Amino acid sequence: MTGKTQQRRERLRQALIEAAERRIAQTGYRSLTARDMAAEAGCAVGAIYNIFADMDALAAAVNSRTAERLEAAVTGALAAEAGGDPKRQLVQLGRTYLAFVIDNPLLWSAIFELGARAGPDFAARREAENARLIGHVVRPLRLLLPAETEERLALVARALFAAVHGIVSLGQQRRFLGVPPSEVAAQITFIVEAFCDGVAAHRDIAPHKA
Repeated sequence: MTGKTQQRRERLRQALIEAAERRIAQTGYRSLTARDMAAEAGCAVGAIYNIFADMDALAAAVNSRTAERLEAAVTGALAAEAGGDPKRQLVQLGRTYLAFVIDNPLLWSAIFELGARAGPDFAARREAENARLIGHVVRPLRLLLPAETEERLALVARALFAAVHGIVSLGQQRRFLGVPPSEVAAQITFIVEAFCDGVAAHRDIAPHKA
């Protein structure tokens, strides 16, 4: 493949990702069609499949951009709280996650709607993205629990993220028992602080072996 051909291919790839990102942000992941993407990117429908295996692969590329933006927001939140109380840092991370979801509801939903359907390459990428996100949670926890192993810290971080994600998700989707949107931020603060206090008081958080 010549340099010019590669450049054209990369320009089309970026145009398709940007078009898909706009469409998902406006009308959701399930509204993505090859015909619409070709029209927006100014290419033939067949040209899309020279770059992406299918629409799920294109959506997965958009999801990766969404994950990068979320990580940038989380990084900024931690930088703003650098040197402060680690519990406060964790609260700020939770609130940052909530703010991102409120600002990007359909892009955020697409990550979970697509799941692993985009193939093993994108599944591996998503696993790496998740690991980086959990790593941001681990850092304040390391200050709260300096005696814990990295494996245990990662376990606590995943549990805390699951708790915050659950309340954000239920509140966002207005499901049964979901917290009203106006109360979600306050409840995140409560959950994170209670979680941290509980973990600090009960260090043996791993399941007991028989």
